[in-house]
Amino acid sequence: MSQSEATAGRLGSPLTYTPPAVTWAGFRHALANLALATSFFVAALPSANQNHIGLANAVWIVGAIIMGVFSLVRVPPKTAMVNVGAIAATAGMLVIPVLMRPDAPATGILAGVGIALEIGGVVLSQVARIYMGRSFGILPANRGLVSKGPFALVRHPIYLGWLILTIGFACSYPTGRNLILIVASLPFLVWRIEMEEGHLALDADYRAYRDQVRCRLCPGVI
Repeated sequence: MSQSEATAGRLGSPLTYTPPAVTWAGFRHALANLALATSFFVAALPSANQNHIGLANAVWIVGAIIMGVFSLVRVPPKTAMVNVGAIAATAGMLVIPVLMRPDAPATGILAGVGIALEIGGVVLSQVARIYMGRSFGILPANRGLVSKGPFALVRHPIYLGWLILTIGFACSYPTGRNLILIVASLPFLVWRIEMEEGHLALDADYRAYRDQVRCRLCPGVI
């Protein structure tokens, strides 16, 4: 008799390993995480393929990669809104700014402002994600209430950080194309917030949080 068998006999049961069950819901969640992460990684490629990578462009790439990494480890939501409107609003909010290009870089004060906004947007978004932990998501969903850190000041700090980042990129590369894309993405951002808050309002805890933190996106504005 081997030592492991003898030990198992003394314990009264054999030593066995039960692998975790693989479910269809778990597989779909993992596949969704992978698809979302891939979209963020691809978002960095147009900038990375340019002949030069300035500081503003590098900040954009780093932000997209970090978002992709966080997407890989998300937890499943308690409830989610998956419909044409939610997908359209989310896609418009995220995809339209990604179509911006690093052409005709700004100089002087505008270039400095652009860099500062980009860095500030990335920092705000990532700090908010740290507080969210693995509850990060894209489509409107209830992944649990987070009310500390940046969420104690505004209800959607990640969206605010994303908006600041994209505006900073447009300031760093102030072409007509980039400015038009920023303006075009704003209605989708507001639409996305409206749908998410409507979904979360079904939760009594969120309604209490909403009453406590009155600002949705930007203090004094919206």
